[in-house]
Amino acid sequence: MKKKILTILMAGMMLLPAGCGQKEPEIPSVLDDGVLVVGLLDTEDRSCFRTLDANGDPYYAGWEPQILTLLDEKMEEVTLEYRFAKTQDELITWLNTGEIELAAGSFTRLETLGQQYLLSDDYGYGSLYLVNKRNGYLDTMAGFTDEAVGISSRIPVNDIADIKGIETVLQNVYGDVATMGTDITNGVIAAGVCTETEAVYLMDHTDLQVIEMRKSPDVAMVFLMPVGQSSLLKWTNYAIDLNFYNIAMGITGDEEETQSGEGE
Repeated sequence: MKKKILTILMAGMMLLPAGCGQKEPEIPSVLDDGVLVVGLLDTEDRSCFRTLDANGDPYYAGWEPQILTLLDEKMEEVTLEYRFAKTQDELITWLNTGEIELAAGSFTRLETLGQQYLLSDDYGYGSLYLVNKRNGYLDTMAGFTDEAVGISSRIPVNDIADIKGIETVLQNVYGDVATMGTDITNGVIAAGVCTETEAVYLMDHTDLQVIEMRKSPDVAMVFLMPVGQSSLLKWTNYAIDLNFYNIAMGITGDEEETQSGEGE
């Protein structure tokens, strides 16, 4: 039954209008060789984290491993191979050099990324975090009026504008969260606002206070892949949709596998 649904879905995608204008040159699919190389980042948050199974053996869990497992199961003629990165920047480098073909690292939906790569549908939403070295647990912009506050460049512009009280502070944009942390420690800026993945990094590498922000938007997270890989994009979005369906229906991995086998 699952395979039939997939066939109908993929056929429907093929019928979508291709658009007007000059036809773009065909790009070989990265799926043609039967192997999809995936770059995965252990973000230690809800997207991807290490845990133990019933036997005490470690494995990766979270939104991204769940979706990638579904992708691996549904693409019957393609096998997933993994490379594990230490940072998002390392994943980007691997994607640029062709060492990986799909990047899973809690990337936020940024316009700048959309200009360089194909972005999947949103597979989840991460919180924004406030970082500072003061005593007390400040979790809004209210305590930093007229002071300099660092803003991570990994936060979409529209989401920055939606942060409550952001208009009352002096914004300094940081492309590197480690530099932001150093500047907070040295008093160059009073605080910083960063993504969930960056917050985990700062908690591991600094003594700064990291608190989930109140009255702030959640930011959408996406997979990245090379431009022109339309087939991979369709499969990835299908796996994302199926994961949302399984969550809504309360279907676990074992149950999904059992149901997909029915009617075969």
